[in-house]
Amino acid sequence: MRAWLRARRGERSEDRPVPASAAEFAAAQRAKLLRGFGVEVDDVPVQRLDVALTGTATETHTVRIGVLGPFLENLQESVQAVAQALTGRPTSFASVPRWIKEETALSAAAVFPSSFGLTLYGPGEREAAPEQQTLFPRAEVTLDDALGVLLDLAELSESPRALDDDLAEELVGLGRRALKHLGSLTGALSDEGLGLRLSWRPREGQTRLTEWSPGAMQRVRLICEQSEFAEAEQMTVTGRLAAADMLRGSVEIVTEAAERVRAGVDEEWSQRLPEFLGRRVEAQTEVTRVLSAGRERRVYTVLSLREAEQGV
Repeated sequence: MRAWLRARRGERSEDRPVPASAAEFAAAQRAKLLRGFGVEVDDVPVQRLDVALTGTATETHTVRIGVLGPFLENLQESVQAVAQALTGRPTSFASVPRWIKEETALSAAAVFPSSFGLTLYGPGEREAAPEQQTLFPRAEVTLDDALGVLLDLAELSESPRALDDDLAEELVGLGRRALKHLGSLTGALSDEGLGLRLSWRPREGQTRLTEWSPGAMQRVRLICEQSEFAEAEQMTVTGRLAAADMLRGSVEIVTEAAERVRAGVDEEWSQRLPEFLGRRVEAQTEVTRVLSAGRERRVYTVLSLREAEQGV
């Protein structure tokens, strides 16, 4: 079956959705059977994550509850923490905002044939309440975004060409909370010798397939556990606002010394970024120094912006 699926992955297109995983094949056959009995099948695209736990511990197609329960909890919390990091200013200790929890909520709905596989669904379509639209102008950050980052990290950790320094660069920017949960997620699985086979179907676009081995998870775990975060300090950064991403809440400031400072943006200021694009600005920032993979890195968050006086 897997050989048949691999041979036909190249045939996938919008008008010819050839199954790319065992779970997709099972879902297609179930839908065909239901239609044969005259049962209407909802064809509206939904966010679906097919997760197969792999390794010797699942050879009997079972997994201990003591492993499965923490895995599901760590996965959900990792996704939420990554989503919060994508809003520009992740918190270390305060609760994740309710709207992020709702946007990234996963629900288990089915199991499928594998070493041990289960299907998780996203929250579906939901209109934000008026007060949410006012308070949270960047509610565009979704489950698609968060899981995209998680799969990027998995693939980077699997790459033999990627150095630990490259992996640390991507991880540290997600903040302390995300590293805590990602370390728990990868640590619990790698300790059991378990890997993951992930098939992610976003709301739009093609299904994405990713293999995450215990060895690659161990790389992520060590960086997460060994990264040391110092207390945040405030610093003023002056330079030209060279780039701004309102959707992701991030900017790039080029200083007089030609240093490129990449920073997240506090929620209050994200929608005002176009006012300052290309201008010389003075940014009040919160800076966290992080010792990770053998060197110090700085994580910047812009707290406020104002146009700076032009230099002589």
